[in-house]
Amino acid sequence: MSACKGEGTVGPQGPQGLQGESGPAGAQGPRGDVGPAGAQGPQGETGPAGAQGPRGEVGPAGAPGSSGTDRLLAARVRIIPLEATALESGAALRAAVDAVPSDGSQTWVLKLGAGTYDLGTTGLVLKRGVFLEGSGVGVSRITSSTAGDGSVVGASNAGLRLLTVINTGGGTRSIAIFNSHEGFAVSEVRAEASAGQSLTFGVYYQSSNSITLSRVESQATSDRGRVMGFAFDQVGITLEDSKAVAQGTASAVESVIGVGVAGKFGFLRRIFVSASASNGARSYGVEAAAQSVDIVDSEVFSGGATLSAALHAETPGVSVRSSRLKGTGTGGTFGIYADFPAPAPGVRMGVDQSSIEGYETSVYLKAGSTARLGHTKLYGGVFMEQGASALCLFTFQTVQQDTLPVDTSCL
Repeated sequence: MSACKGEGTVGPQGPQGLQGESGPAGAQGPRGDVGPAGAQGPQGETGPAGAQGPRGEVGPAGAPGSSGTDRLLAARVRIIPLEATALESGAALRAAVDAVPSDGSQTWVLKLGAGTYDLGTTGLVLKRGVFLEGSGVGVSRITSSTAGDGSVVGASNAGLRLLTVINTGGGTRSIAIFNSHEGFAVSEVRAEASAGQSLTFGVYYQSSNSITLSRVESQATSDRGRVMGFAFDQVGITLEDSKAVAQGTASAVESVIGVGVAGKFGFLRRIFVSASASNGARSYGVEAAAQSVDIVDSEVFSGGATLSAALHAETPGVSVRSSRLKGTGTGGTFGIYADFPAPAPGVRMGVDQSSIEGYETSVYLKAGSTARLGHTKLYGGVFMEQGASALCLFTFQTVQQDTLPVDTSCL
């Protein structure tokens, strides 16, 4: 039995058996180091633009000295809507002006809707840098019955545009627009004043320099006191492309004046003026009492009073060019009524290339007054009191349909 238990030799390896199933995955090993970045691929096409974001707030106004246009471009804008009643709308406008900072550090444009803003018996005093802009002349209306300075009182570097300002009067004074500051700009505006007991002025500027008013219509009407469309007192003024209508409706009217200029200078260009009185004492289209007053490319009419003149010259520094001056009515009615003391030698009121019309007398020169008329047509003669003088050059007078030259002495 022991011989059978010995170990034999190893036989050849058998064929490989079938592969068994994979065992479960082992735990994830640590992350290797990041390799170097590859080369940048080509830029893709630009995608469509996104929707526009909301508009940011307008920045503060520019520094003083910038132009008016620059100030308005940089202005803050506020819409003043109409309220349930005209008085409530007026209160909203007053509150909007009161809310503006008083230091003038910003320029504001307050936009008015179509309708009436009634201020009651108290006018609206603007602040520095505040502009009122309406929706159109006759469309946006500011009205009051104040006997104070005016329905709207101006301020420095402020202004009015595209609206109507009215003072319905009833008190001692009736003034639509009043200003005594530098840089108060008014354009495309109508001013209406009526029924002042002693004074009725559409537009009244006092003690300010280098003012320009453009496309302004001013109307003043009353049955008593002084009535003026534009009153410029101690002002340097340019009034252009504008209209003045002043009417006195009863004999109690003291004086009716379309445009009055006193003190500094006035340049009146392309204006239409009509002044009329119902049996009042005086009616003047333009009353010139400034150091210099130029009337250019304009039409001026006056009549109805005991003394009426299209131009009342109280200074020799008056110049009329390419204009028509006409006094209408009978009696003391003149195209020009000059009443100033004798000026320095050689200084004369000048009229050139114009038409001067009156009832029998076109030009009346009080004692001491002097005038030069060149290339001008006269409807009615030239009357000179003792001490007055006139010089005519290439001037003609119409007498009963005939146009005849006058000599150098205007005869």
